[in-house]
Amino acid sequence: MPRLLYTYLVNQVLAPFYASLVILTSILFLSKIIPVLDIILGYNISFPDFIRLYAYFTPYLLLFALPMSSMMGVVLGGVRLTNDRETMILKSCGIGFYQMLPPVLLVALCTSLLTGLFSVYLIPLGNKAKAELFFRLAKEKIEYSLQEKKFSQSLGDVVLYADKVDQEQKVWHGVYISDMRGKKNPLVILAQTGTITGDIQQGVFTLNLREGSLHRDQAKTAQSIHFNNYVITLPMSGPKKNPLIKTGKSNMTQTQLLKEADALGRDTKAGAQMLNEFHKRLALPVGCFILTLLGLPLGLMSGPNQRAIGIPLGLLVFIFYYVLLTAGDAIGKTNLAPSLLAMWLPNVIFFIVTIFFIHASAKDAFSFQLERIFEFGYRISNKLHLFHRKRL
Repeated sequence: MPRLLYTYLVNQVLAPFYASLVILTSILFLSKIIPVLDIILGYNISFPDFIRLYAYFTPYLLLFALPMSSMMGVVLGGVRLTNDRETMILKSCGIGFYQMLPPVLLVALCTSLLTGLFSVYLIPLGNKAKAELFFRLAKEKIEYSLQEKKFSQSLGDVVLYADKVDQEQKVWHGVYISDMRGKKNPLVILAQTGTITGDIQQGVFTLNLREGSLHRDQAKTAQSIHFNNYVITLPMSGPKKNPLIKTGKSNMTQTQLLKEADALGRDTKAGAQMLNEFHKRLALPVGCFILTLLGLPLGLMSGPNQRAIGIPLGLLVFIFYYVLLTAGDAIGKTNLAPSLLAMWLPNVIFFIVTIFFIHASAKDAFSFQLERIFEFGYRISNKLHLFHRKRL
């Protein structure tokens, strides 16, 4: 009997969970991609690279979509049981609330472990890989935009020209460069060969020129310098300026965050930001576990006329949790409170609330109070609606 019951309850949860996960992930992905679509199109990104980009985005998107989908899956499963009167049938068979809890515990444990995997391990890797992808695409755009005997303006104020381009070796021959970054003193460079390299840590490109000369006009004088090797650093075209690229603490592992916090000083604002990121990555999976458990009593709640109220309550609870988490993050970053307290206090609060709701649902302790609250809310809503119609 328990195995059959648990399988049935898990199936009731998984269907809305998967649907919510797909919908939320798609919405979050579009919200991230649309503002920077011009950057992606500017890189002429291919379909395989677009799939890679989606894969790199996925851990970050699931960090928010997974807890909400897990909670809403349990809420919707409970709502369905309530609407179909299956909870009454289970109670009449002697199956109480606590006997329905183990499958929800299993779902909560699985989703929280997945959230922890994304938060602690996959998101830093995804951010790093995403930066490398865009850096490579930007570098390739510069390389392929430089055609033989044609001027290229892919570097903004730096205009490139080459007599011959070796695409296999990535070497330019007969290079002409007009550097207009200094408007008052433009720079002209001639070189026999040139190559481009990149430093992803600094977010800059480097033009390496060999065997050439540099020419600059200053007022009434002209300056010419011959060189064997000359290097031009171009930070403005790197992915560091790309809003899709996460840098700094978002690319660090947990160990690196702690080392950086110690190096900067845990009492400083910079160190507090590192500690905040460390605790936030651990607090989110625990929050997913707590919110998923809270979804069961919310889903089994019913208001007037047995109308299920778990869905709006679940959304409000989820929003309130992330408001508290965001507030804790802001407080921790400003050193108004220790990062440990600021980031874990929302979990403590919601854990206490979850225990209360579970105990109350098992005892059917607040059904009558809920009915009175929602009857009052419906009366106010109806009066406002009638008042609005009279004004029209």
